[in-house]
Amino acid sequence: MSRGRFAGAVGHDSRQRVRGKTIAPEDRRTQILQAAADVICERGFGETRVAQVADRAGVSGATVIYHFDTLDRLLVEALKHCEQLFYDSAEHIVAEGTTPKDRLTRLVRWVFAAEHNTQLWALWLETWSQAPRHPQVAEARAQQDSRWRSMIAGIVAGLPFDDASGAWRFAVSFGALLDGLAIQVALHDTDVSPEAASDIAMSYAKTALGW
Repeated sequence: MSRGRFAGAVGHDSRQRVRGKTIAPEDRRTQILQAAADVICERGFGETRVAQVADRAGVSGATVIYHFDTLDRLLVEALKHCEQLFYDSAEHIVAEGTTPKDRLTRLVRWVFAAEHNTQLWALWLETWSQAPRHPQVAEARAQQDSRWRSMIAGIVAGLPFDDASGAWRFAVSFGALLDGLAIQVALHDTDVSPEAASDIAMSYAKTALGW
């Protein structure tokens, strides 16, 4: 099972050359998005070009533009595509838990899985770094953060809080903590291994939620 935020985003082999084969439009679109995610991870958002994505996907530049109109739209859609893959996997992981504590523990352990692919973190970091300069990326990032917090809030919604906004406040703080720890893991901070990050996150949750 793929693990980590954006899991599956670059897991497919988008290097395969399929030029000349008949592929359904939606499959072709997904193929281009996966190729774009690969190139963004390798070169960065600002250095990614249509020709590079087209070459990686095994299609023409005209085909890329036909599906996405502009490079900016392609890059934003690639980020959204990877985020959707993340949530598809995360929702499955969380659903396997039987209690709020179990579900939150599963989510945290999965996010910081030791076998996590650093390319996937690179894509996430690109989103953060480009958001201040690209309105479309900023909008996508805001949507991602809102969905991330909603998932966390949903896990703890049934727990007793002082007021109705308690679950959301916890989600905001816990989500920010996970994001910060993820950056350290992505940068291979020697003090913040995946295991340490998981322990820190769950220690905070236990204190905040009274477990």
